[in-house]
Amino acid sequence: MKPLNAVLIAIVIGAVIAVLAGWLMAMPVFWSIVVALPISAVTVMALVALGVAAPSWQSLPIPDETLTMHQASSLSSRLAEAAKDPGRFRTRIQPRLRRLAADTLRRKGISLGDDRARDVLGDELHALITKRDAQLPSPDRLAELLGRLEEK
Repeated sequence: MKPLNAVLIAIVIGAVIAVLAGWLMAMPVFWSIVVALPISAVTVMALVALGVAAPSWQSLPIPDETLTMHQASSLSSRLAEAAKDPGRFRTRIQPRLRRLAADTLRRKGISLGDDRARDVLGDELHALITKRDAQLPSPDRLAELLGRLEEK
């Protein structure tokens, strides 16, 4: 609300309070004005601040660092750890690759245990997700294998 409108409304409210205080409580005019002044001041502050508390329904701007950037950096660090430690590969990366391949195969009506899965995925990718002693390939080769998986 505009400050001038708030002041005018507060003056009207203060006058009403002063008249009511003088008439209902039989106060002298001076004391009824003294009682009405703080009420008028609070009214002005409340009316001026009224628009400040209104919610803004505009969408937030997209931050510079999106969630995908954090996921990509987290994935790259996990892949780097998995390349050094085969145990991490078996416990962290291989199950996720296996789920991704299983979802891709499921769309074709094939299960991961089916003999046709090796034909669809290719020998290298099938061995990477099913063999216990599989080694993580180079980043370029892994990207190529996963790219082929996305194409299917």
